[in-house]
Amino acid sequence: EDIIALVALFRPGPLQSGMVDDFIERKHGRTEVAYPHPELEPVLSNTYGVILYQEQVMQIAQVLANYTLGGADILRKAMGKKDPAVMAKQRDLFMAGAVARQIDKDLAGSIFDLMEKFAGYGFNKSHSAAYALVSYQTAWLKAHYPEFFMAAVLSAEMQNIDKIVTYVDECHAMGLKIVPPDVNVGQFNFTVNDTGEIVYGLGAIKGLGEGPIEAIIAERQKKPFENLLDVCQRLDSQVVNRRSQEALIKSGAFDNLMEGGPDVVRAALLALLPASIQAAEQSKRNFESKVDDLFGDISPEAPAGETESPGASNQAWSEQERLQAEKSALGLYLSGHPIEEFLPELSKITRSRLSGLSPERGTQLVAGLLYGLRTMRTKTGDTIAFLMLDDRSARFELALSARDFEKYRDRLQLDSIILAECTVSVDDYNDGMRGRAKQLMSLLEARKRFAKRLAVRLRSDELVPAFCDHLASILLPHCQASHDGSNLSNAPGGSKGSGSKSGDRLVDSGCRVIIDYRRADSRGSIMLGSEWFVSPTDELLQNLRREFGKDRIELAYSQNINLN
Repeated sequence: EDIIALVALFRPGPLQSGMVDDFIERKHGRTEVAYPHPELEPVLSNTYGVILYQEQVMQIAQVLANYTLGGADILRKAMGKKDPAVMAKQRDLFMAGAVARQIDKDLAGSIFDLMEKFAGYGFNKSHSAAYALVSYQTAWLKAHYPEFFMAAVLSAEMQNIDKIVTYVDECHAMGLKIVPPDVNVGQFNFTVNDTGEIVYGLGAIKGLGEGPIEAIIAERQKKPFENLLDVCQRLDSQVVNRRSQEALIKSGAFDNLMEGGPDVVRAALLALLPASIQAAEQSKRNFESKVDDLFGDISPEAPAGETESPGASNQAWSEQERLQAEKSALGLYLSGHPIEEFLPELSKITRSRLSGLSPERGTQLVAGLLYGLRTMRTKTGDTIAFLMLDDRSARFELALSARDFEKYRDRLQLDSIILAECTVSVDDYNDGMRGRAKQLMSLLEARKRFAKRLAVRLRSDELVPAFCDHLASILLPHCQASHDGSNLSNAPGGSKGSGSKSGDRLVDSGCRVIIDYRRADSRGSIMLGSEWFVSPTDELLQNLRREFGKDRIELAYSQNINLN
């Protein structure tokens, strides 16, 4: 009975939120059960005095206002349709019937208002019972077989990327692990492997239809695929074409065909793909013509970690490249989140993650990935915008005025990191937080505004010959002086850049570079001159981290960030 009642209560909106809390508190005896009128106790006792069902509305009209069954049904229909003229007539009938039964007129009016408020959302009890049965069954399955339940839910919504994203987030919240699709293991639908992990469905890869997947499964049942060349040779290129194989590589479905981490493997396989396809086609032509190749059999692809074949790249992908490739193939980020790499840096700029926001009188600086953007035209014809920021801890909606939307609209690129100076208030609709933006910045703009210096930590025994020239070649394209026309002919140690000094940096001249240099017996810091002030772009930071290691490069920020 209580499950049926709760299902009837769970409708979207602040009214239902209050009704759910009221129902639960009364059920557990934490709040006294009260009835609008003593005569309504037999009608509302099984729902603790809360009006839930359309049948209860009809019974109240019969008990308090002498409605007939037919008249009560007319009232139910009128409340459901919310017709003002009909409702005004029904109010008069209800009031007249209640007054005739010696019920106080004001009390009768408040009870009618209560009925009208709840009946606009109410189910009939049989409807609630049917939903309650399904709710109980699915809740039981989710509690006892969570991985299988979520795999089935994901499979049911496979073609709806928005819902897949929501359910993948739910899996993470439940502590379930989702692994990339696998050409040797995955099925069309989402499945669960022997270790309890959810294997991403091959059918959810963009550009990979049922035909190619059936061909892959049929061929691998003969024996597992061993490497990329094996895949190209055994699958018909007319069925599984190059675009499909690129999608498989980007999604991670070929990760187990080569040793190494996903960033290395996917970059190598994508580089090897053209040569592998060409070799497979040559092998097929030789077989069909019954001619032996002058140079013998087609050789397999390069050994694990080696990519010396023509066109192959020795450079692994960055995390951002891998995630963008996953999104192009799957429609979402699977192995991580683009903002995770920047969270340590963002923690130096903002005071808290989105999940920790609370209302304040002044403005706050918040940061997140631009997850969604919707616009709305006002009555005056202006266009306002609502941004949805996501930092993996929570999502936060930010309103942007028409004037500011015009000012910033060119910078509002989905999946880019946005920092917003905004006011934060409580969203009465969902009890969450919402904001109103005062100013928007890209991460690069925030770095230029707040970063004090760029630190590069180096050890003497790790330096290559001509290290200084090598470091200069990385920094030079990003030097502020090289863009404003300053002389770098004597760098390092050449002409001093212009600009007024401010602590560790020059105003509007970029970010100072500090070399934290260590030897076995000593340690020191080398502060590069003003001609080496750099623009702290993602490209520069990625190049430095790729060259010297992720933990060796750090942007230092002022401890007291002033938004004014």
